[in-house]
Amino acid sequence: MELRQLESFITVAEELHFGRAAQALHLSQPALSKQIQALEDSLGIKLFERTKHWVRLTIAGQKFLETAYRISQEVEEGIQVARQVDRGEIGRLRIGFTEATLFSIAPDIVKIYRERHPQVELILSSHGTEANVEALRTRQIDVGFVYLPIREPSLSIHPLFEERYIAALPISHRLVRQKQIALQSLANEPLIFYPRSLAPNLYANFIKCCERDGFVPNIVQEAELAQTRLGLAAAGVGITFVLSDMQNLTAKGVVYRPIVGDFLTLKLAIAWRQNESSPVVHECVKVVSALSAIV
Repeated sequence: MELRQLESFITVAEELHFGRAAQALHLSQPALSKQIQALEDSLGIKLFERTKHWVRLTIAGQKFLETAYRISQEVEEGIQVARQVDRGEIGRLRIGFTEATLFSIAPDIVKIYRERHPQVELILSSHGTEANVEALRTRQIDVGFVYLPIREPSLSIHPLFEERYIAALPISHRLVRQKQIALQSLANEPLIFYPRSLAPNLYANFIKCCERDGFVPNIVQEAELAQTRLGLAAAGVGITFVLSDMQNLTAKGVVYRPIVGDFLTLKLAIAWRQNESSPVVHECVKVVSALSAIV
């Protein structure tokens, strides 16, 4: 049974006239008659009774018309869903943000994407760069935010924008009175930083910045999460450093201050698998790229 035969059957059943049905289908009447005959032969039943003066459905034909309507509707719905999937308007998207992006670009990405594609299910998570790269490699997420540089040949990378580190001080610290802080003024201060084992390049660059300003940093505590480091700073353990977007997080007992001169920066990028064919993923990349251009 072919879909065109089904369409022809429905049209004849509605018109109960082969001539009018053929005209509606832009077919010749003999061609339409052949399609109906072929359909009856494939089903092994007679669908119409016809004379020179009238056409009517058999009882079997009446029942089959109900099925034909249902099949036609399901096919049309299937076509519409397939087209939506092809345009990236329906499906599931798993996004791995970084901690800082949760307080910067993430809310806008989620809002805009949901407005444009309300039928796409968003599954959101937050991890560091290494964890997001691994999650992409093992197909646990579809799109991930990372800090460059990374070396993973299986991923496509689109750089977005640069983020700068700032200082977060206990609210009672003497340096809070300054609007911006010279890195050298932290030479004798207890400092809280990201673990060397999790970000060796970032750690090494921080040491270089301090040594360039003539001191070796006194790192008294390491913590992966910025919120943990901010909590330690609020408790008076020391001064920490977070990406500037973390200022959007109001942390009790902490004051943010920019660092004077050339200090640590990170380049944010969006990553996805090179062989990714999902329109949902590519639509997300378009949304993020457009949004980052105006940040």
